[in-house]
Amino acid sequence: MALGTNHVTNTTGATFIPELWSDEIIAAYKQNLVMANLVSKMSFKGKKGDTLHIPKPTRGAAALKAASTQVTLQAATETEIQVLVNKHYEYSRLIEDITETQALASLRKFYTGDAGYALAKQVDTDLIRLGRNAAGGNGTIAYDKAVIASDGTTLYTGGNEAAITDAGIRKIIQTLDDADVPMDGRVLVLPPVARNVM
Repeated sequence: MALGTNHVTNTTGATFIPELWSDEIIAAYKQNLVMANLVSKMSFKGKKGDTLHIPKPTRGAAALKAASTQVTLQAATETEIQVLVNKHYEYSRLIEDITETQALASLRKFYTGDAGYALAKQVDTDLIRLGRNAAGGNGTIAYDKAVIASDGTTLYTGGNEAAITDAGIRKIIQTLDDADVPMDGRVLVLPPVARNVM
């Protein structure tokens, strides 16, 4: 019996045919993250809005307390850091059914690994730039607040990563110490070109 044109095919029933690529891409994505593993994550699933308000409290100071006297109250007017929720990235490839059928399994493995890597690299790049912006930089590839060399004046420009020195790293540590940044949770992330010359 010949089939007519009104039957379910792989094309018409494509939404019911599962794809397992997403799990493979997520695994590659998580494996390649650097900065994203060092920051707090906030889920936006099911939430509305386009701006994240993060409190930026002022560090307090200890005050000497004498007997029979009042304590010294601290009441700083706190500020905040605003983060715009305005980025959405994707990675798309179209593989024809015939190509998927005929190609080696390594084709899919390459594309899922590449998708995870590309997305992780983009997320890390955005987080680094966001950190520069939060710390008083301009939020671009250049960072006019980061001293990277011993002279105390060579600023990171987004192209001179190889100029970082041991003395520059000590200057970074001193800058954090002078700003009373807690030792807990400090991390130094270096680009490959900077690691290569140290």
